[in-house]
Amino acid sequence: MSEWAADRESGSSDVALAFLSDLERWSATDGSASARELHAALLRRLRAAQAAQPTMALVHQLAARALDVVAAGIAREDRPADVRAHLAQSCAQERRDLAESRAAVARTAVSLLAERGGWIATLSSSAIVREAFLAAKREGREPRALVAEGRPRLEGRALAAALATAGIPVWLVADAALPLLLSHAALLWLGADAVTEAGVINKIGSFAAALAAREHSVACYALAGRRKFLPAGTPALRIMEMPPAEVWESPAPGVQPRNVYFELVPMGLLRGIVVEGEALGPSEAGTLARERPLPEELAGAP
Repeated sequence: MSEWAADRESGSSDVALAFLSDLERWSATDGSASARELHAALLRRLRAAQAAQPTMALVHQLAARALDVVAAGIAREDRPADVRAHLAQSCAQERRDLAESRAAVARTAVSLLAERGGWIATLSSSAIVREAFLAAKREGREPRALVAEGRPRLEGRALAAALATAGIPVWLVADAALPLLLSHAALLWLGADAVTEAGVINKIGSFAAALAAREHSVACYALAGRRKFLPAGTPALRIMEMPPAEVWESPAPGVQPRNVYFELVPMGLLRGIVVEGEALGPSEAGTLARERPLPEELAGAP
């Protein structure tokens, strides 16, 4: 596995792009003697990828697509070299599709802006949210960004810097301050590592921000392409704890730090899920999530 497997700061779509690049490199160096041997080797690699990034639905869904490509090659009785070539071509196409999806979601998000020059709140660092801010800037909507820093890795600072470089006014605040300041915002844009019928999985602090948005009558949208949808009961999709030292490197005796990066934001707190070309209501989004299960080989917990 490459650095992407341990990446805890990039948005899920950026991690997915790195995953595809890694899969392309693997397909170029795989030495399987048969297509079935290749399938077995790929499955082991995909399961390791799922285990490394279990909250990221894009990794799960792209893994499913890769497995489908190889299975189709086996059904055609392709040579291993041909199967590897088809897998590499699929990765390249998926990369193009992800870029188009991200741009389409950003355009849809911008279309929901009701005012020019309004504050838009967010937290952590979502590539789709970043693209939506930049699209709004290009279209003359003059957005202003209220960004929470995203503890413990503080990746929100990178988002704030990127937006400021693009000429967007930015307030950067501690995560705990975001609910207080949300009254200044016209919208809350959340990223999404996964969308299920139960809600959206995103960085910790998202639940509190969505609750505060409801109290301040600020519309809360999650920005996510359709490839991020998965049934809530998928065992491979899970939230894991991270190294406690990131919270407190040398805790006092008797103190056990807990380091959870992600949480579920219930659907009832969201105005909608912004996807390519439209904003889905909570019930419609839930239906779509239930309709996108993983194949049996990938659905179980790694």
